[in-house]
Amino acid sequence: MAVEQNPKDHYAWSDKGRAFGLLGAYNESISAFDEAIRLDPNYAEAWHFKGVTLKALGRNEEANAAFAKAKELGYVG
Repeated sequence: MAVEQNPKDHYAWSDKGRAFGLLGAYNESISAFDEAIRLDPNYAEAWHFKGVTLKALGRNEEANAAFAKAKELGYVG
């Protein structure tokens, strides 16, 4: 709902990505994280959770790249 109210809110897109991930809707999750990252390329948390989702899909090389980007941006989770 937050995304519909403010489609330019990168936090809302990231939250949507996490929700999709919890539901096992990994492709939708990645799409939501991609939108969060498009809106704020420096949002480390979105990069991290995109990595988590990619890892769940077995896309380890892409996951590691996303984790590296998150770390570069200061994610310490």
